[in-house]
Amino acid sequence: MKLVMSAIALASLAACGGAGTDLSPQVPTLSQFETSVRSFGATADNIDSMTDTVPRNIPSTGTSTFSGPALLSVDGFTNSYAMTGDSRLTVNFANDDMSGGVTNFRGVDENGRGVNVGGQIAFTDGLVGSDETSGLFAVDFNGNLTAGSDRIALDGIAIGYFEGNRTSGSIRTRAIQAFSGTSGSFFADQGFPPSMTATMNGNSAVADFAFVGEN
Repeated sequence: MKLVMSAIALASLAACGGAGTDLSPQVPTLSQFETSVRSFGATADNIDSMTDTVPRNIPSTGTSTFSGPALLSVDGFTNSYAMTGDSRLTVNFANDDMSGGVTNFRGVDENGRGVNVGGQIAFTDGLVGSDETSGLFAVDFNGNLTAGSDRIALDGIAIGYFEGNRTSGSIRTRAIQAFSGTSGSFFADQGFPPSMTATMNGNSAVADFAFVGEN
């Protein structure tokens, strides 16, 4: 997943040109946004350098919370936005219950201008893989965001990987990385089945969503 996660970070940077304006503490300059995207890329690269969590290190009991950056791009064809946020996913390995979400979004438009982003993405039901899908997980998500005057709605399933292997402790997996995309998205273009729908102001939009985290 290293090439995919790094590539979407670079694609988000490339999609947002121009000069940013610091309108308020909630609105990033382009430079500040680029820094947050690079932070996502660095964290994703660090996690991807870990070996995949082996089946014997996937817990069957206990809970663990994975925290890290998230990246979202939405193209509504008239307006488009790239955003970063803070993700938090809590996994109950005993019953596959998952909770958390993405908050504190920061965004820029297609011209690199900072925008106010409101709302959040919520993580709900989930599934931890077993047998031939051991090391994988899936989590449902939905969100209603505002970017400037535009209303964005998201609904989908993120597919993720457990990464890293501790040599001791009850929770030996160390990190996660997960992604989702609509039809026509970057992830779909890489051959991954679309697993998300997105709208902007009620009209169909193209979106990519990725998050990474460590416990």
